[in-house]
Amino acid sequence: MLETYGLLAIALLVVGLGLLVAEVFLPSGGILATATAITLCSALAAAYAAWFNRYPLLWWSFCGVATIAIPSTLGLAFYILPHTSVGRKMLLEAPDLETLEPHAAETRRLESLVGQYGQSLTMLNPGGLVLVNGERVHAFTQGQLLDPGLSVEILEIRGTRVLVRAGSPPQSAALDQAANDPVADFDIPAE
Repeated sequence: MLETYGLLAIALLVVGLGLLVAEVFLPSGGILATATAITLCSALAAAYAAWFNRYPLLWWSFCGVATIAIPSTLGLAFYILPHTSVGRKMLLEAPDLETLEPHAAETRRLESLVGQYGQSLTMLNPGGLVLVNGERVHAFTQGQLLDPGLSVEILEIRGTRVLVRAGSPPQSAALDQAANDPVADFDIPAE
């Protein structure tokens, strides 16, 4: 009789772990999870009946094995799941970083312009174009209207545009920038 309960405890533990793996792979609305819990509790009850009074060390060993086997089996099932055809159909592919931050390279480039001075190419009312280091950049002000040709300072980045305000660079920097500013690649019509 004791061997029968012992074999039943081991068999129920194996079946319970199998049901646990099935619960990971087959969404059942909790039916397999309930069956798993009942099966594992029945395994502990059968092990108690078989070994607790006569072989307590064997009972505690069974409990230790069950305690380690349940989370290990669950973790292994979740590790294997994405690598199976069923798992690939159930789980969504994680987006890459470029998808999450499509303008990351542009933002890094614009961040290097913060604190620099440039010149407004178009009227900023409040949005328009500015020329900084020979490069046209979309810019905007905080409500001020700025005429073309004014010196502007880049304050911060918002999205893919820069926030500017009217300002002059230090005198030596203004002369250096004026000497190095290329002509814009488009003509602003004169009226």
